[in-house]
Amino acid sequence: MSELKQSLRRSPLRAPYLWTANRYKSLRRLFLYPKTARVGVVDYDAYWDSKARSGLGHLSRWRLRRAQVFASLVERGDRVLDLGVGDGALLQYIVEHKGVDGYGLDVSPKAVEFCQAQGLNVSLADINKPIAESLDEPYDFIILSEIIEHLPDPERLLDSLRPFARKGIIVSIPNTGFYHHRLRLLFGRFPLQWVVTPGEHLRYWTRADFHWWARQMGFTIAREVPYEGTPGLRDALPGLFAAAFVYLLRSSEPARASLSRS
Repeated sequence: MSELKQSLRRSPLRAPYLWTANRYKSLRRLFLYPKTARVGVVDYDAYWDSKARSGLGHLSRWRLRRAQVFASLVERGDRVLDLGVGDGALLQYIVEHKGVDGYGLDVSPKAVEFCQAQGLNVSLADINKPIAESLDEPYDFIILSEIIEHLPDPERLLDSLRPFARKGIIVSIPNTGFYHHRLRLLFGRFPLQWVVTPGEHLRYWTRADFHWWARQMGFTIAREVPYEGTPGLRDALPGLFAAAFVYLLRSSEPARASLSRS
């Protein structure tokens, strides 16, 4: 079966095959759970071992679109930090296409080792701990790509990043208000935003929720880009038809002592 799929991807039928395959996957996600699903503790390094077998450093269709949006928001020569850099593919894309001075932090020693082998300036750090311990100078932009939904306290992290982000903080999140997720709820199952275990995501935002949350946090949304979802409709009605967003946040107030908990 895998050989047949590869043949179709290389054939003149590639476009209709991919369209049909994506529609089939979307339909399955309304009623079923991922084949990779596991319930329990997930070892982050074990995750990177599995990624290594499938090819680290590769930008999937979604990740490529996200990387393109990030690249459009930064300028040549900017100093950019990618928190939770993972395999470094996103950071590598921005460095190569925009000529930024790129840095990264990640909690996995294997991910950091892989990034360093690719020539990226990446260090080991746990962003669940006080981030100021890992940062010693400001950056123009700090990127949080699909990170804050995995954290129990993203408010504390974003608040502590204010003095380290000169031009802004770039955040990407899945949209829990996407119509696929609404339909899944209608059929009695919670929105499917995870790959291995339901515990991957600890926080959820719709578009309206995120706008409210950003204001409450003292951030201004300078840019909003619905980079994935239903073509055409995701720009007209992003709250319903955008599957994911990239936001450029700028602080409208200084770090708040009430959120800076140790």
